[in-house]
Amino acid sequence: MARKKKVHSVDGNSFEQDFFNLKFIQEYMDWKDNVQGISGESIGVKNIPTLWDFLIVHIIDDNVRSTSVNRKEGRIGEGGIEALTAIEEIIQEGVLTKLDIQNIKNLAADLKDLQNSTLDPKLIVFTEKTYDKAGNVKGERDLAGHYRTPEYVKRRNKAGKGDGIPAVTSGWYLGGGNPPSFALFGGNAKYASPRSLLEIMEDISDSAGREGRGFGIENLEIKNIKGSNQAERMAGIRSIEVFFDKAIKNKAYWKGGRLLVKKLLSAFNAEVFRVTPREETTVRRLSGLGTGEKSIAGSIREVKFEVGQVSAKPIIDMVNAALVRAGTNKAADGYRAWQNASRTGFDYRKTRREVYGEGTQSPDSKLISKKWTDYLKV
Repeated sequence: MARKKKVHSVDGNSFEQDFFNLKFIQEYMDWKDNVQGISGESIGVKNIPTLWDFLIVHIIDDNVRSTSVNRKEGRIGEGGIEALTAIEEIIQEGVLTKLDIQNIKNLAADLKDLQNSTLDPKLIVFTEKTYDKAGNVKGERDLAGHYRTPEYVKRRNKAGKGDGIPAVTSGWYLGGGNPPSFALFGGNAKYASPRSLLEIMEDISDSAGREGRGFGIENLEIKNIKGSNQAERMAGIRSIEVFFDKAIKNKAYWKGGRLLVKKLLSAFNAEVFRVTPREETTVRRLSGLGTGEKSIAGSIREVKFEVGQVSAKPIIDMVNAALVRAGTNKAADGYRAWQNASRTGFDYRKTRREVYGEGTQSPDSKLISKKWTDYLKV
């Protein structure tokens, strides 16, 4: 079933990660659905609803027999539980970081070390008493894996404590494998579907791509531009530069040389800007998604901004940068370019000094300039 993408927020900036379409997540969810659909009784255990529940608790507290090597060695709580806990926490968050990917790789290596060790469910060692025909104890034998042996069932039934669950197949208690081991490490597709947990975890690099770039970050919207010199940092994105190069030539954004900031802001906020791989680091820094090991995984191909009127200074500076690139101080309508939304923003209008000389009153005051065609009309 398709899952709705979750909107995340970092420093006031929102994004969606193509999380549930990631092969690793899809395979894990399918694997979990499969083990949750296998009943406890079908794998020879009582009072544990499903194979999933058994995996969660399979060597924790009372589920470890007193004769188990793991209890004697104080290794309760180790095993696949660490891997399951880590993955479940990632899914609960609904977002994957580069650090998560590395942690899954490390946990996969740890889980592989458990395979064929005493923490492998098929090799959890226990002893079973043997009896003669008279019912007297004649010795013990070492077994590995599942406790529900024919002898166990026979003794429980004889004591009136039978639960109606039959003994499991011999391979399950002779170290040949059992459902928990199959689910974790493979060997039986019924319990490891679409494949084993270990295989799914080991392939996270192939699934997520190099450095987590195998899937996308979508609908990235920057409302809070991080850091100083914002215009200079935004200038590193070519599609943004192109937008402002066109804006200084568009009469719709100018009136008498004055930049119509509100109108330009509206157009800027409506635009979706393309991001190249080389520009992605710039966008990550602007948005707060990060660039280090704790950064949000995924490739960024587009970004949108939502800049408010009160924080329009970067936009004004970008317009000025476009004018400088074009080698002009003129607006698209032919007048000298200026704006009145920011005290420190550009204003290329002539001063009274330039027009009337040094002795004029208020020599640094700006004049509303006219095009030469206006003088002709006069």
